[in-house]
Amino acid sequence: MTHRPRVGFTGYYGMRNFGDDLFGVLCTAAARQYWNADPLLVGPGLDGAPARAMWPSAFPAELYGSAGPVGKAARLVGFVRGLHASDVLVMGGGSVITARESFRKPMMLSAARRNRVQLAAVGVSVGPFPDAASEAAAAAFVREFSYLSVRDRRSYELACQMGLEHIVHEGRDLAGLLQSVAPQVPTRDNERGGVPRIGLAPCRYQVRADHPAPTPSQWHDAVVHAVTRMASSAPLQVEVFSLNGHPQHGDNAMAEQLQQRLRERGVAAELHAYGGGDPLRTVDAIRRCDAFISARLHGAIVAYLCSVPFAIVDYHPKCRDFAQDIGLPAHLRISDGAHDTSAFVHVVDALLNDSGARARLSPAVYAQEAQDIFQCAPWSSPATFHTRASSAPA
Repeated sequence: MTHRPRVGFTGYYGMRNFGDDLFGVLCTAAARQYWNADPLLVGPGLDGAPARAMWPSAFPAELYGSAGPVGKAARLVGFVRGLHASDVLVMGGGSVITARESFRKPMMLSAARRNRVQLAAVGVSVGPFPDAASEAAAAAFVREFSYLSVRDRRSYELACQMGLEHIVHEGRDLAGLLQSVAPQVPTRDNERGGVPRIGLAPCRYQVRADHPAPTPSQWHDAVVHAVTRMASSAPLQVEVFSLNGHPQHGDNAMAEQLQQRLRERGVAAELHAYGGGDPLRTVDAIRRCDAFISARLHGAIVAYLCSVPFAIVDYHPKCRDFAQDIGLPAHLRISDGAHDTSAFVHVVDALLNDSGARARLSPAVYAQEAQDIFQCAPWSSPATFHTRASSAPA
């Protein structure tokens, strides 16, 4: 390419999910910084994303993320526009290399085989797959890519087993780019006179048969009782985060119920509901917490990168993968069999007093390595490579 590459980023952007929208902001900023590219956002515009959006601003963003045939048609229109406008189409972030069917895959393959576009994926995880046939189908799809940067060690090893070693790069999660491409000045207020702030981020998940974990109601009960007990002896402020505001699949009702339960017990609790469009504002709200307990993966990752002591509810392999990669202590992984009230009292106390509440891999090292997601790509300008630090043991 002799001109600035037009790089389109496709993902679950515009669906009112904090983590996905954050991917869109960071991918477009990184493409400008590391690839000297003209980035395109396949979806509605996002605050902080230096890119042209493929969803017309005259149309409501809520339509793009809506359920049913209208929403699907809106996403199809946005994708077609992005595909035709791009020299490189990148799947930017998330658990997207899976067995899940999508209207995007055949269109991407057709365009790539006609040499109309190059394909890539950055900051993604691979699998797990339910069977060998699903894994083989995913491998055949990704084999048409020019570049694949995965966000965890398990995905890297699986990609190599799938015969993708010639394109795969062992990277980090895209959120690791926060300070390098979207730095923010930390803001803290003293209006509560130094009262500790505990962030809670629920997630509307279903327990998987292959990954035992507490149900949402089980860990909610335990954390409410634990925080109530601790607040009886010292003032606490709880910040409840709804990091997915989708009306059908989101966390708003769950977060509101948590807030209400805490208030009924005399615990000060505020609600932060992500409504879409401005993920960096939510990053700043997480940064202001003194401790964070999250079932949402990107609540935990952002807390980690902002040096906020955190615990993660290990309900999915992607949560385990992240915890293992950074060497998060076992007592900060909320898992099946370790989620009663006493366990949460211990967790909150450890987080607030910083007693063994830090991952072995420092956030600064993680952030430095995250730059390789874009610097190791074929379109990097210039192509700069760093020596990878050893991953922290599990």
